[in-house]
Amino acid sequence: MSKYKNFWLTILSTVFILVVLEISLSFMLPKHYVNKYYKVIYRLWDQGKIFKNIDNFFKFEPNLSVRHEVFFDLNNEFIKEYSYKIETNNFGLVQDNDIYSGKPSILFLGDSFTEGMGAPSWVNYFGGKVNNYQVINGGIFGTGPQQFELLEKHIDQHYDIEKVIVLYIGGDIVRDPFNFSKQNLKCLENHNYCKGPENFYGFPLEEKDPTNFLKKLKKYRDDKKSKLTWKKIRRKIKNSLANLYIIRIPRDFLQNKFYKSQNEKITKNFNSIRNLVNKYGKDIIFIQIQTLDEIHNKGKNYNSVYAEKFITGLTDKHFHCSFEDDPSYFYNYDGHPNEEGYKKLYNCVSKILNKNL
Repeated sequence: MSKYKNFWLTILSTVFILVVLEISLSFMLPKHYVNKYYKVIYRLWDQGKIFKNIDNFFKFEPNLSVRHEVFFDLNNEFIKEYSYKIETNNFGLVQDNDIYSGKPSILFLGDSFTEGMGAPSWVNYFGGKVNNYQVINGGIFGTGPQQFELLEKHIDQHYDIEKVIVLYIGGDIVRDPFNFSKQNLKCLENHNYCKGPENFYGFPLEEKDPTNFLKKLKKYRDDKKSKLTWKKIRRKIKNSLANLYIIRIPRDFLQNKFYKSQNEKITKNFNSIRNLVNKYGKDIIFIQIQTLDEIHNKGKNYNSVYAEKFITGLTDKHFHCSFEDDPSYFYNYDGHPNEEGYKKLYNCVSKILNKNL
């Protein structure tokens, strides 16, 4: 009997100590920032043919001038965080100058930060040229190194790439290539085809107020959220546990110190990075961009640390662009830089290129 008593006493004492430690840490340490607004985001484009699937990746349709607006459902009110025009060139890339074969070119590869999501593309500040190289903006939202490599091969078939600049954030290394389902393309072409689960929506933004359309999308999401499943319960428990200080602190320490690539996505993305370095050698530059969550959490996330460690093992041409730990350079909810943030990014990249090309 005393054995059982001692066992339960040990368990209860351990739980009590952990609870006290968790409460103490929650008062002593800053709250860990996690952007939860992505769950209530609605991305709308002027309806029409916007994206072009190419095998298992995509780019924009050429010669587009299309409005992109982002809304957030906050306390049952739709807040528009930004609205701007996306302009694409003759090859379906986000920049205001056309590009031509036969010219020595510098290719920018990257995700939405390189594309310039949230404002007219910052790459346009180069005026189509860096030194004597034609600028090609291969930045496309939601992409990672696997997709960078696929796009580079696609562009390389048509243009003379001599220099490559890879701009990345830590989250890029856990991304797979993707393109758009037939249903999502139909929804983007005409909002009447949208059913709700699509992540990207078309709407005649220049002609109508999208409020009723957003309400329809919200109803679909609310109905889906209200259906409780064991999978949702498990995910909620897992996420809640993962954010406890007593779990997160040792986990982050071990991941930053000993993070090994057991993740298939990371392995594939690192292979793509290695392929690009092998192809371009001293003519490729990597630039890591600071993110809003890293500013709030006062340090790099482990994907950023791990990516930098891997890349610097391949090349010494690795640099950083920060926003001086100032969140005012970002949109409040979306997490992308605002127009002032992109100007700062341009200035940083421009300095790096002036010194290293």
